[in-house]
Amino acid sequence: MFLMFKNAPTGWKVNSTKNVYTNDLIELYEDTLELGVGEKKIYVRGLRRNYSTIVPFVSANQILVIKSYRHIVDSVQIEAPSGYIEKGESPEYAAIRELKEETGYTAKKIVSIGSYTLDYTMFEQRGNVFVAYDLIKEGEQSLGKMEKIELAILTINEIKQLLFESKILNAASIVALYKAIDYHQRSFA
Repeated sequence: MFLMFKNAPTGWKVNSTKNVYTNDLIELYEDTLELGVGEKKIYVRGLRRNYSTIVPFVSANQILVIKSYRHIVDSVQIEAPSGYIEKGESPEYAAIRELKEETGYTAKKIVSIGSYTLDYTMFEQRGNVFVAYDLIKEGEQSLGKMEKIELAILTINEIKQLLFESKILNAASIVALYKAIDYHQRSFA
């Protein structure tokens, strides 16, 4: 994927782009940039698949979270249901699918509350955030090989405390929980 500038400083341009690695989840590129007056820079960037995160409210004051084992940090982490958007899916459909796969629940009401990027200095990737209301238990979890997930219900105040104490480490969950709690409290105050 060749990078084009529209809003760069005068004299900045991409001389070349080289794909150095690709798999189903990530593409890595080396861009040769010209930064004006003969200055050049090799810049490494990644293109990752976009994802959706959904924060399911079980009541006015409680959120359904997952406790997921993450091998990279070798610990069980509290998170919001989240996953990559598959080819042909909308961000909303991916959020609904992840909620059902990771928790066994569906929701009567899904609201998109925004999107963001985790690191636009090196990675092109968009996270989409949704809230879910009026949950319905539809069945059992449908987990992948690498997913070891238990469910928990926490109060908004418990989640705020965990966030404040840096006990929730997953950036997608941190962003989604802060945004969802803010949306929820503004909408239902």
